[in-house]
Order: sequence, then C-alpha cells, then structure tokens
Amino acid sequence: MVETQPGKVEQEMSDFVDVVCHQCKIQLELRDAPVPRQAWWKFLDDHDYHPVELVWEHSEARESIDIDYIVVDSDIKGDPSFAEYAGDWPGRPLALHPRPTARAVAEIVERAFAAMDAGTWQTAPADTAAAERIMPYLDFAPPASELVDDAVVLARLAAVEAALEQLRQASAEPVGERFGTFLSDVLRALPTAADLPPDELRAESGPLASPRLWDTERALRLIQHLVAARIALPRTGS
Repeated sequence: MVETQPGKVEQEMSDFVDVVCHQCKIQLELRDAPVPRQAWWKFLDDHDYHPVELVWEHSEARESIDIDYIVVDSDIKGDPSFAEYAGDWPGRPLALHPRPTARAVAEIVERAFAAMDAGTWQTAPADTAAAERIMPYLDFAPPASELVDDAVVLARLAAVEAALEQLRQASAEPVGERFGTFLSDVLRALPTAADLPPDELRAESGPLASPRLWDTERALRLIQHLVAARIALPRTGS
C-alpha cells in the first residue's frame, strides 16, 4: 500500500511522476486532470496492499521498470487509456494476472539491451538476415481486453506456434554468438507446444484469452521489441 501526502502529490504532479505497482507490473503517470485523477484512485483501489511506489522522472527507481510493464495511456497497442482504466476496463482481470513467461523473457531482453549499449554485443550480418525472417511472425500484440471464442483462441495459438517455430529455426542458423545465445535463452523461457494444449487453452478462455496464451503473446512481443529496435534493418518509407 502506498503512503502519500495529498499536498505533496498535487505539488509534484506538474513534474513527471508515475505510480507503479511492482507486483502487477503496471505504471500510471500522475496528471492533474479529472480523468487521470479518477484513474489514480482506481489504481489505488486495484493495488491496495501491493508493493506500490511513486517514481519521479530522474529517480533511480525507474531502473526497476522494464518493458513488460503495462503503461496506462501510452501509445502501445493494447495498453488502456486513462478513461478505460478509470472505468470498467474489460482487460483488467487478464492484465493484472501474473505473467511468469513475459517476466522471464523481459529479463533476457533487458540484458541484451544492456550488452548492446555497453558495446559487448556486435550484430553480425547473419543476425540481420535471421531477424528479417522472424519479424513478420512476431508482429502481433492482442490487447488484454480482446474478447475471444474458441476459433479466436485457436487462431492466436496457431500464430504463437508459428512464431516459436521461426525462433527455433533461427537458433539453428549460423547467427552471431550473442544472438544465438539470446535465441537459446528465450526459447528456454518460452513454452513448448506441449505446454499450450489447445483444449486447455480453450477451457481457460472466455470471455478473455487464457492467461497462459496472453502471457506467451506478450513475451513474444518483448522479443519483437529487441529485434525490431536493434537487429532487423530499419524500415524506410516509400
């Protein structure tokens, strides 16, 4: 549970201040406007007695926020707006569900970014070629609020299985040592086809997707984030 002084929070809301739940991996920027204020109160209600923290713009605590965190009112597809979060956001039960696969993959991706920033990972030519082949299979990010039926679950599972197969094929190619290690690490963290039986996923779904399925999809999106940002060739306009 977060302890705050209303006067202090109102004073600092003109700066960049986020409230973060480290248990549910969700972050909300504090803004002095009616709808964001409603979202703030809803956040406190959702995360009462969770490890919640106020994080200022240049705080060292920001280093603990990684790319798996859901960011309210961001421009990321699937993340809720302030109005959605303050209201009856249908994706809330799924978004607040634990995401063990995405958490494991997020740590691997963060280590890869750190190695690249430190200059200890140099992208090899074969890395780019492999990344270009797997990118189309990682280009999906269904929102937590998407309603599903059996057909949708099976279609999304098929997309996940295709992405996993592409990652396995890439790991067998003569890519650079760093990229090869990265692929091996994420494949160990990701589920296998046996871990995602269709009948069980359909039974777990409705009206929202199975938590296991959405967790895996989110993990794949984190891999896409790294591959698109640092390994695949940049896209240029026509």
